[in-house]
Amino acid sequence: MPAEGAMRAGSGVVCKANITFYMLRYEWNFMKGNILQNDKLSKVDCAYELLKNDILNVKIPPDTPLKMTWVQKQYNVGSTPLREALTRLESDHLVILQPNKGYIVSPVSIDELTELYRARKLVKQHLLKEAMLYGDKNWEADIVAMHYCFERQLSPVQETCRIDDFIAWAQSHDAFDGALLAAHRAPWLKRFYTLTTEHIRRQGRGLRILMPTVEWQEFANSVKKSQALRTLYSIEIYTELKDAVLNRDFDMVAQLVDKQVDLVITANNEIHELKERSNKGGAN
Repeated sequence: MPAEGAMRAGSGVVCKANITFYMLRYEWNFMKGNILQNDKLSKVDCAYELLKNDILNVKIPPDTPLKMTWVQKQYNVGSTPLREALTRLESDHLVILQPNKGYIVSPVSIDELTELYRARKLVKQHLLKEAMLYGDKNWEADIVAMHYCFERQLSPVQETCRIDDFIAWAQSHDAFDGALLAAHRAPWLKRFYTLTTEHIRRQGRGLRILMPTVEWQEFANSVKKSQALRTLYSIEIYTELKDAVLNRDFDMVAQLVDKQVDLVITANNEIHELKERSNKGGAN
């Protein structure tokens, strides 16, 4: 299976690729342990969950052919449960069945990643609106607590930030985001939000893992070179969102979510353009 690139990039912005690799490896090992220890899962469910997590975490990279014999040996699963698992993964848009060729892992693209972010933004704005309508004092207290934990994490903007610090920061970010949405009353929309988040992370990981990596110590310089990344990794934009949510300022919340998504898309485009330039330079 292809591994992450080993070439050194000229610009520091792409070192986000290396950080993402370590983080996805941490998450994958955690999820794999939970699946293998769950004796209530059927063979189909187990194969589905293991393959799904490997695909989402880019352990099996985009565009990889899924040869039946290799998958059966790798996951110790028979042909019948494997076919059922692959059928389910196809409905999740994680694999594609090619006529006369078999299954491949779905590709990734910057355009699809951007579309996913914009779709999720609309769902998030609706979920936040519901949370502001129905949230009580306990919900407010959880938001304040999660924000406090979040702002106490070492920011990736700081030069002393290391891989473990980044993982802790990202986990606190997700916990804060979950607290903001917790009071919603739209379970189907929340399921769609979770689904799009999974695909966003696979797309982002795929686009970054497949580009040249750089050394960790260059990370702080990378953030300094990108205004979008510097803003996303600073606590201020999340504090503004917290205050707007607690004040039930619907218009401000919508504007801040728009701003965050625009920053993410800008950062992703920067990374993608750097990858393209690096690939062209290598070809020459």
